[in-house]
Amino acid sequence: MTDADLDRSYSALCEALTRVGEDKAPLFLSMLCLSLISRLQQADEVLPLMGHAERQCADGAGDGR
Repeated sequence: MTDADLDRSYSALCEALTRVGEDKAPLFLSMLCLSLISRLQQADEVLPLMGHAERQCADGAGDGR
């Protein structure tokens, strides 16, 4: 994915989250994740990404620290 594609996708994600609202954001993100996961070929491609995201959450990434 090019930087322009990444920027476009991130912007679209932010806009979609705004449209669905904070109360439905977890549901939206879960549905999006399941959709994206289903496009990968093997769990071996998915599990490291999940582990990375989990570690970032545990380390406080994204919570203003």
